[in-house]
Amino acid sequence: MHWRGFFITALVDRLFVYGTLRLGCANEQARALAEGTRFLGHARIPGRLFRVAHYPGLIAPASKNEWVTGDVFEGVSTEVFQRLDDYEGPEYARQLAEVTLEDGGRIAAYLYLYLPATDGLELILSGDWLSSPLE
Repeated sequence: MHWRGFFITALVDRLFVYGTLRLGCANEQARALAEGTRFLGHARIPGRLFRVAHYPGLIAPASKNEWVTGDVFEGVSTEVFQRLDDYEGPEYARQLAEVTLEDGGRIAAYLYLYLPATDGLELILSGDWLSSPLE
């Protein structure tokens, strides 16, 4: 899979989150992330967002007009990344990507890419998990 904007760099301590880890979400991992890092702001990335269950999955976009909204945190330690890798589990792979901040600036940040097939999953057209009604 080719995803425009991915590149390799060293020592990135930023994380783009788009689902249950977003600012204000009421779970232990989201609270720990918010308390242990610095919130840089809202951002977006080209992609498609699917409802997997009570959480979403991000995959590469099918067209250049598909965006996923999320939050960026800075100062994520190796220990926190390892804990989040365990939290996300084998369905997700941490990948480095270029995200676009609200002011139009672009930065490198890690994100969790959803790996399984999305056949039969609901596409979240807005690309924003927090604005998607829960069932």
